[in-house]
Amino acid sequence: MMELSPLTVRAINIAVLSFCSLILLVILMSYPRFKLKNRASGIFYAKMLVSACMIICYDVSFIHGPEKTDALNVIMRSLAYVGIYAVYVLYIFYIVEMINRSNRNKKIPETVAYVAVSVGVVGALLWILSLFSPTLSEISSHQNGFSGTFFIGHIGGIILILMSLVLLIKNRRALGYRETMALLSMPILMGIATICEPIAQGIELRYPAAVVEFLIVYTQHHMELEVRHEREAAKELQSRLSITAGRMKSHFLYNVLTTIYYLCETDPEEAQRAVKIFSDYMKSTLEAVEKQELVKFSWELEEIKNYLMLEKIRFGEKLNVEYDIEYEDFLIPPLTVQPLVENAVIHGIGSKVEGGTIKITSRKLSDDGAQIRVRDDGVGFDIKSISGMDPDEGDIPNLMDRLLMEVGGELTITSSPDKGTTSIITIRPNAMAK
Repeated sequence: MMELSPLTVRAINIAVLSFCSLILLVILMSYPRFKLKNRASGIFYAKMLVSACMIICYDVSFIHGPEKTDALNVIMRSLAYVGIYAVYVLYIFYIVEMINRSNRNKKIPETVAYVAVSVGVVGALLWILSLFSPTLSEISSHQNGFSGTFFIGHIGGIILILMSLVLLIKNRRALGYRETMALLSMPILMGIATICEPIAQGIELRYPAAVVEFLIVYTQHHMELEVRHEREAAKELQSRLSITAGRMKSHFLYNVLTTIYYLCETDPEEAQRAVKIFSDYMKSTLEAVEKQELVKFSWELEEIKNYLMLEKIRFGEKLNVEYDIEYEDFLIPPLTVQPLVENAVIHGIGSKVEGGTIKITSRKLSDDGAQIRVRDDGVGFDIKSISGMDPDEGDIPNLMDRLLMEVGGELTITSSPDKGTTSIITIRPNAMAK
């Protein structure tokens, strides 16, 4: 094999390290900031940040001159050696977090992380010590290769690689095939680099291997996000269709049409008004399925009023409605208040012989958020069983998820038998209309 000159090796290392650091900086700058709130993503970001710093330090050392023995080279090489072990350790933390997130019933003990940190500290110190002579006062030339402490330090890296392999292989089912293969790229590539580096004539292989691993995992993350986005979009559409189907249930349509039929004989003008209300209601119901964005509460309020007018025609004096609306210029997911009103009518007032009153209130909160309250004095139910609100009449857990995901809002329900039910939706300030 042709032996490379020191100048050629230096030029190759500078080019490769500069390119690697540039790639990492681009990824770091484009990394979605909202993902940093997730612990696993935060660890992955920290791993990339440490890698970028260590590669830059090593690059500066080569640019400055790898043969030089001044303080700058000592500092840059030391930071690079510490950095590569820090990346190893963060990688172990990342694997543990991913496994624990995938398998919540059987979590990895914290002892694994402590062992990884201990091995990393010892390995990094041995590598740093390899830079110095026994007196620790000057850099050793190592003309015939690295010192013994450097190769002992390599053992630490091998231990961490083996730890990651064991963790991934034992938990491959919990992680899934794609995630496992993406995470295996780190120990495989670093293992190959560690084995080949002694015969690479001084060309650095570990740092490019680390960057390739980042690209693989980062690509896997983006693929996972795309799949998750598609699933959430399908779930959202299904949710809207379910809500619409629930609102247009056969018994509701039958009752409204039957009421209109009899009104045509007894009160034609009232029948005409009922048809107009029903038409508006059906139109907005179909529009709601197509809406992919938040709507103003004023839009939802008109929907509620149309619905309650139809039910008022059917129930007559048995159903009383009160509105106390002080604030309606804020955004909510469409059809989030409507299911609560329907439950109040059907299960609260409709099940009470003498009927009752539904009161809808909206307020602006002191933190510029908003609150919607739907209260009825109907029969109430046992709050321990949300299913008592009838699964056909709107999925309450799904409603809670929609509020949380789309506007950071929350739904609280209080109820007791024979005392009525109160549902409160709280919308956070970031969902307010501009």
